Order: sequence, then structure tokens, then C-alpha cells
Amino acid sequence: MKFLEKINRNYLIPFSLVLIVVTFTGYFLLRSIIISQAKERLISKEYLVEEQIKKGGELPNLPPVLEVQKSDREPEVDSLIRNVTIRNEKEQEDELFLEYSVKRNIAGSWYIIKLRQSSFENEDLIIILAIAVFILLTSAFFILYLSARRMNRTVWSAFERNLREIENYSFRAGCDISLVNSDIEEFKRLNSVITDFINKLKTDYTTLKVFTENASHELQTPLSAALMHLEEILQKDINEDVFQRVVMVMNSLKRLTALNQNLLLLAKIENMQFEAGSDIILNEVFLRKIKEFTPVFDEKKLELDVQSEGNFVIRMNEYLSEILVSNLLSNAVRHNREEGMIRIVIRPDFLYICNTGQENSLTNETIFNRFVSGNPKTAGLGLEIVRKICEIHNLHISYSKNSLHCFTITKLKSGT
Repeated sequence: MKFLEKINRNYLIPFSLVLIVVTFTGYFLLRSIIISQAKERLISKEYLVEEQIKKGGELPNLPPVLEVQKSDREPEVDSLIRNVTIRNEKEQEDELFLEYSVKRNIAGSWYIIKLRQSSFENEDLIIILAIAVFILLTSAFFILYLSARRMNRTVWSAFERNLREIENYSFRAGCDISLVNSDIEEFKRLNSVITDFINKLKTDYTTLKVFTENASHELQTPLSAALMHLEEILQKDINEDVFQRVVMVMNSLKRLTALNQNLLLLAKIENMQFEAGSDIILNEVFLRKIKEFTPVFDEKKLELDVQSEGNFVIRMNEYLSEILVSNLLSNAVRHNREEGMIRIVIRPDFLYICNTGQENSLTNETIFNRFVSGNPKTAGLGLEIVRKICEIHNLHISYSKNSLHCFTITKLKSGT
């Protein structure tokens, strides 16, 4: 949920409650005022009735709103305002009236005057006014809501632009981040913190990038020189014991060279030092690499089963795509048995590579960890490199084992 939507919803709930309370309160307040005014009107009409009685003639009567009764003696009733129900013979229903009863002595005679006003008229007026107030308040709220939303968008537009700038920023571009200035103090502080933080990360990134480049050169050179000198020693006339020791040292140096290259490759992948590249069809990469691995397959007498059921296309650096496929094939060969099998199935949304091998298997949680390997002769970085390549290209790799050891690569939906 977006921040502005959260704020609007937080305002909407209390306002709805306030609107309900105000509407009901207004209804009863209006009802009280209108009934009070109705009582005042009835009392004021009494004077007109008294004046008409004083003039003599027929007593004024207009049922049910006006009834005047002459009494031979003083009535026991006092002035009274109350609600009464009177039968409407025409409509055949009972109607509620507000009645004002009073006794008066006019020209020596006693009269009972009853003035009435229909309560339905009052109730209708009250309901109409309450609905009008509700509509006005609701309209005012929505006008204010839309106005506030528009103003909030204007206020937050700089933040949204800066957010997009941060999302699209890349250290590889080599340029400074450009954030939109704001006259809001909190946004100014946020821009300052983000700029300082990114500049620090940029410095660290540059330092690490330079280190990996230097390490690649400075470590590979002495390792290559050492291997070359050891090869020269092997060409000389040496006894068997020295020969075996030199071979053992050379194998260790070769492993160290491979380890160094893999660690540097991991560092470059993690620091996004490879260009995005173009759309790569992994089917074609697998076919090329399978040809390169054919002598290895033949040496171990491995049966190869390749099923291509559509092109698996991914936007990837070409070099990384070859590393990905090579490491998967190397893993399938290295951990396979003599006269085993390798099965490769490729479809548009996923691919998997399975191989026969040892019965014991690593778990899906640990097999991709650095330096974890089922073969003591390997450093355990191949699958970690595969996982990192998949990770930066929005791919998911998983491991499973039934009768075969299988690695499955699937495309993730954007934003997953």
C-alpha cells in the first residue's frame, strides 16, 4: 500500500465516524429546534383565537388543527403541550399531532382552546434538512479529499522523482546521482542523507573494483611464473620422488589459480561489473558447450539426453551465459559415475539438468553455499557462481534429488 493511500484511509475511517455522529446529532438538534419553533407558533396563534372569540359570533373551529370548547365552569386542565394521536377518517389511519391546550376566561366565560400541528410535517422537514446536511458534509469531504490528494501529489512529486532516480541509478554509469531539490525540510534532509550514502557506496565500489582488477593481475602473474618454473624443473633429469613432489605442488598451484579466478569472478558478478549484454538463447549455448565437453563425456562413458522443447531466452552477458552452462555441465560430469547419464531438458520458461551420481546428496539450502562441495578435489565455488549469475538475471535455481540429481532454473516474474 502506498503512503498516501495509507494516510487517506486513516483519515477516511475517523471522518466516516464523525460524519455519522454529526448527522445523528444534527438530526436530533434540528428536531429539537423545529419542535420548539412549532410550540412557539402554536402559542402565538392562541392570541389570534382569543381575539376572534372576543368579537363574538360562532366559535372558531377547524378540526383537527383548531378546536374551541366553551365551559360552564373553570376547566381543571392547565396549559399543556403534548403529542396526541387523532384518527383520520378520510385516510383511515392515525396521525400524530403536536397539541397545545390552554384554558382562558374571556368576557366572563371559560373556554378550552386546543391548537394542533401535524408532527409528520415537522418530521418530514427534519429528515429533509438532515439529508441536506449529510449531502453537504459528504460533498465537502470529497471536495477536500480530492483537493488534498491533488496537493499531496504535488508535494510528493519530488519524492517520487527522486525514488525513480535512485531505482535507476547505477555505479557503473560513473556519474553522480541527481536528486530533485525540495522546499520541504524533511525531504531536504533525506536528499542529503541519500546523496552522502550513495557517494560513500560509490567510493567503496570503486575501491573494490580497483582491488579486484589489481588482484587479478598481481596474483595471476606470480602463479603463472611459478607454474612455468615448475614445468621447467620437470623437463630436467630428476628422481621419481622429486618428480612426484613437483607434480603435487603444480596441482596445488593450479587449484589456487582456479580458486583465485573464481573468487575474482564472483566479486565482479556481485559488484555488477559485467555489461547487461543482449538476448541469449541458452539452447545454443548448451549445444556449443556440449561439443566442447564431448571428449570428457566419452572419457567417462556418459550417456547424454538433450530435449529442446522451445528456446530459453534471457537477456544476459554472453561470457556469463557460457560460465553458467559450463559450470552446470562440469558439475554434472564431476559428480557423475562411470557409464552414467546426463539429461538436459530446455523449455521457454525453465530448464533442468540431471545426472546420475552418488546416493548421498546435499540439501537445497547448503548446496549453493560457498566452499560446499561433495568432491574434496573441488573448491565448491562453481554452483555459487551459477546461483549468483541466476540471481542478478531474475532467475531461480533449485536442487532436488530422486533417482537423479537435478538442478532446475526458472524465470521469475518481474518484481518477484
